[in-house]
Amino acid sequence: MKGLLLKDLYMATKYCRSFLLVIVVFLSISFLGEDNLIFGFYPCLFCGMIPASLLSYDERSKWNVYCGTLPYTRAQFVSVKYLFGLCAGAVVFILSGVTQAVRMNLAGTFTLGVWMSTMVILLAMALLAPAISLPFMFKLGVEKGRIAYYIALGVVCGTAAALVKVLGEEMKTQSLFGSPLPILCLGAIALYAISWYLSIVWYRRREIN
Repeated sequence: MKGLLLKDLYMATKYCRSFLLVIVVFLSISFLGEDNLIFGFYPCLFCGMIPASLLSYDERSKWNVYCGTLPYTRAQFVSVKYLFGLCAGAVVFILSGVTQAVRMNLAGTFTLGVWMSTMVILLAMALLAPAISLPFMFKLGVEKGRIAYYIALGVVCGTAAALVKVLGEEMKTQSLFGSPLPILCLGAIALYAISWYLSIVWYRRREIN
């Protein structure tokens, strides 16, 4: 699968440069003040949508059809998108975590509990969007499954805004383990794993023209 991962890396560096710009802009905005914390979540969200964009380019160029003639299984084709999403998400996740830690230190408000709570929400944002949208795209194709793409964006953005509003003050006074955030984190990880499995099963059954 190394060849498929390299192919997606080359495609991402060529066609997904706008994601990099958006990520840098939102990280910069989130760094400017505590009230801009919501903007710190969007880089992980946008990074989580890169696999869907790569899948769109694959279908547009008929790469998914050509890939069927190569010694790769459909499970590998699906798994590469999820693995690439994890790799890209990990990079942005770390950058976002460092950005928030530096911001808190400079403002004199750094506490381990608050920072860990923020990291849990960042992780959930990175996993939820692709977990919701990718199975439908692999089952129906990118064009027909695009509605799931927009639903995923809405759900995740709404979740992030609600968490910041509802838990914003609690994150400053409670420990991570005294909040529902660990459940959110475990739920996002479980959903990503289930999504991965469903995508493999549905893509195996799909007829590709």
